[in-house]
Amino acid sequence: MDIRRMPLWASRNATIMSNEAVRAVIEDQGEITIELSCTNIQGGRVNALSIPYFRGIGAGVLSDENIDWYKSKQRTYTAGGIYISFPSSDEDHILTSNSYWMLRRYGSESTYGGVWRLSEMKSREENNRYHISKIDFMLPSDPVLYTYLKLTNTDEVPLEYNLSIHSMVSPPLLESGSLISTSAAEFTAYPPNLREVAFNRLKSGIHFSDLKHCPSIRGQNIDMSYVPGPTSSYDYIIGELKKDCDLGWVTIINPRQQLLYSSFFPSLNSDLPQEYIKFPLIDIAFNYLGRMDSPWALYEGGTPQVFSLTTGFGQMNHHGAFSSPITNTIPPGESRVVVYGNGYSSFDNPRIGLGFYSAEKAEHGLVFKRTKSYAYLPCDYKFKKLIDVASWILNNNE
Repeated sequence: MDIRRMPLWASRNATIMSNEAVRAVIEDQGEITIELSCTNIQGGRVNALSIPYFRGIGAGVLSDENIDWYKSKQRTYTAGGIYISFPSSDEDHILTSNSYWMLRRYGSESTYGGVWRLSEMKSREENNRYHISKIDFMLPSDPVLYTYLKLTNTDEVPLEYNLSIHSMVSPPLLESGSLISTSAAEFTAYPPNLREVAFNRLKSGIHFSDLKHCPSIRGQNIDMSYVPGPTSSYDYIIGELKKDCDLGWVTIINPRQQLLYSSFFPSLNSDLPQEYIKFPLIDIAFNYLGRMDSPWALYEGGTPQVFSLTTGFGQMNHHGAFSSPITNTIPPGESRVVVYGNGYSSFDNPRIGLGFYSAEKAEHGLVFKRTKSYAYLPCDYKFKKLIDVASWILNNNE
């Protein structure tokens, strides 16, 4: 186990956390995880997360001479990795992803033998006042980065929000032949929004039940669980989990390198206490060299430069397409808690590279099965250890 600080670019710093299975690098600017890496079966270390070619290395977009190319957006300037969107994705306000976070403490704990870090951010914006405590945690042998968030409304009016957490991945984990799976049971696609220049393959506004049979704008079905070569397309879908589901997940498999990346989180039927947020939705953005707006392209309408996949989970129910609320609120002075994990490891059985049929909970992890073959992800999917350690850290926060 190891945890230490390191300088990055200009005034930007980061924390490295690692165990025998994975290594994570979490940047203070935007609190973005820019590395979650493990070794593949050939012994090479592979970062699952995307660091786009255009990612800024200065103090921030407002001081960068190419501010207009980045659309004046800090989230674009620090794009990539694992990031949190709260209270919304509207960059005209103070958000988790466009703010500088303060690292308060980090160290090890003796109960489980793990390492942890505590960071915080505050917004004092009118009608958008909140405080967040974030704890990242690693256990000695789990190939997982666990995260705990405490979201507190410090205003005198209710805080309206939609929370989502995303992982942007790219090559070498993402390549032609990679496979995508999720526990969601119903999906719909959306067209690009006003700031995006892109071409869709999927027909928007239609509900469907299987990633392998997504309705396309040409009338046939497309298997979106299979990553193709470059298609010069960009598609965005949202999926709703079943109401009786207690654990949600989104998984990416690379068959050639025998790598598995998985985000998992409590869903609506979770037995966690009421103050814990339980996520009803997942979303996936398929950017297969399909974004033709800067900085994804060198100029507006230019040749796309980024091949990526962004998977996420949250509460963003666009246009009321599903049964969950369109917006959520935290009353004045109250808090909500979020727990989730991002796991990354290699697997021994190459048959899993053909895809799996079910994800099952074992005593100490998740089992992804294909008939008699399986891949095992050791993890604390009930988040008991994370919650115990977070309680100890917050109760002893000086």
